Amino acid sequence: MADTLVERLTGQATAADVNTELQIVMPVDALLDTGNTAAAELECYGPLPADLARDILTTSKGRLWWRRLYAASVGGPIVGGDPPHRHFDGFLKKLIKLRDRRCRDPYCDAPIRHIDHIQRFSDGGLTIYPNGHGTCERGNYAREMPGCNIDAASSGLDGQHHTIKITTPTGHTYLSRAP
Repeated sequence: MADTLVERLTGQATAADVNTELQIVMPVDALLDTGNTAAAELECYGPLPADLARDILTTSKGRLWWRRLYAASVGGPIVGGDPPHRHFDGFLKKLIKLRDRRCRDPYCDAPIRHIDHIQRFSDGGLTIYPNGHGTCERGNYAREMPGCNIDAASSGLDGQHHTIKITTPTGHTYLSRAP
């Protein structure tokens, strides 16, 4: 009966096919070395023995997604991680919209319709908070014109307002600061 419920709710044939996300944090040494017994941390649960964490990671039947998180040196706090997507979505999109409020293009007060990369994704730009800015549709499409360039002047993580430098195809330069 449980499998029937899962199939009806999710469209998956069996409960084992349903993809779930477990947030397991463990040192890379404990992940790779079976002799290392450093405990992992299961989000919203607590400590998890390293053997059990490795077993979960290697025997899961659903899709496996790995996201690297970076910590400050020797047991420091998590300071970054791999971005999960190419597009700004979810909570990250909400944060950028709350920060920018209106289109960041010069003399434009249109509502934000697109969240765009400051350093283009195709040029190696990451989908992270400091590399995103809100823009209207026209502004996002106009950015693809030859000669148009956007650079970050201040990431906003240093206590200053998030500031970008916009250079138009005519060579004019504007600073756009988040409110």
